[in-house]
Amino acid sequence: MSIRIIAACVALSGFSICAQAADLKSGVEAKVVVTVADHMNHKPPVLKRGDLADGASMRIANVAPLYGDKELYILIDDAANYDFGTKLQELRGFVDTQPASTALGLAFIRDGELKVVQTPAKDHQLVVRGLRAPAGSKTGNPWCALAGLIASWPAGVERREVLMITSGIDKTTDGTAPSCGNADTALAAAERAGVSIYAIYHPVADYAKEEWRRVDNGVVELSHVCYETGGEAYFVTHSAVETITPFLDDIAEHLNNQYRLTVVFDAAPEPGLRDVYIHPVSPDLELMAPTKVWVGSPER
Repeated sequence: MSIRIIAACVALSGFSICAQAADLKSGVEAKVVVTVADHMNHKPPVLKRGDLADGASMRIANVAPLYGDKELYILIDDAANYDFGTKLQELRGFVDTQPASTALGLAFIRDGELKVVQTPAKDHQLVVRGLRAPAGSKTGNPWCALAGLIASWPAGVERREVLMITSGIDKTTDGTAPSCGNADTALAAAERAGVSIYAIYHPVADYAKEEWRRVDNGVVELSHVCYETGGEAYFVTHSAVETITPFLDDIAEHLNNQYRLTVVFDAAPEPGLRDVYIHPVSPDLELMAPTKVWVGSPER
């Protein structure tokens, strides 16, 4: 650091500004997508740098609104086939209202296996034509399918998001079938890739005969994965809701109020997932943010 810069730091704040600059330079940067929410009035405020507090080992260097390209996969679990009703038309309406800058993809989970119908494309009619109600299949492992989708999804845009429709039930972790992973596997994959997960709970056809512990666990895992990636899970009871339009409207609002944060951590010895704490200065500000972020050299 030059004598001129040191002198300026001394004059301004007794080295405090200079020390912060040195820390930022010696740290490791990471990008985090956060969402400003307003679940009560649905009028999210504009996020500014001054709205966010720094942490002990992490500082926020920049806040920028995200208006441009994003990729959004719709992932439907065929096992979640309890009377879908008008929900298919509601999904098509959601697709039709997405901005032209959004590339949409479509995939299904069939007998626990991932089936990609359409990779992300800005021709939304490709997804509209491919959308169908859950056709019915064996309940498998939606988390393996989600992790597989993320693993096969090339990076390239700042925002990648998934909207799942599933019960969240994983029948491969109860000893009845071989397991390729669980909700934590999918969560780690999403955190490493910076993918936000949204999920709408929809039950399997015979959910009333299902063991309630398993149904409860599916909802808990949906919440776990969604909230820790900066997304949201939607459910009311174990039964199916009549309409998912309020959920889709909420997701659309979230997608329209996202920001890219540049955060600087203390230097890490090697690349890896690190806890990220995004704290608003005011308790009235609602933020949705991932709990971990990949720091260091890109994983893939």
